[in-house]
Amino acid sequence: MQKEVIIPRLGSSDESDEVRILRWLKETGARVKKGEGLLEVETDKVNVEIEAPDEGLLKEIKAQAGDTVKFSAVVAIIEKD
Repeated sequence: MQKEVIIPRLGSSDESDEVRILRWLKETGARVKKGEGLLEVETDKVNVEIEAPDEGLLKEIKAQAGDTVKFSAVVAIIEKD
């Protein structure tokens, strides 16, 4: 079973509707735990760490450091145990 890693809405609604990925804290193939930091993103006002939504294997990274993505974008896939 797979779990999508989605960029949540951050901050107030009057901010931009996208974020820039600063860096990944885990690499493809790494084991992750629910709540563990996966990546850092930057909004207009803050940098935020996005946590793993579930435990498993980081199967695929769909957006790279430096990419700009919209809120609700799927940026990775976790293969659940």
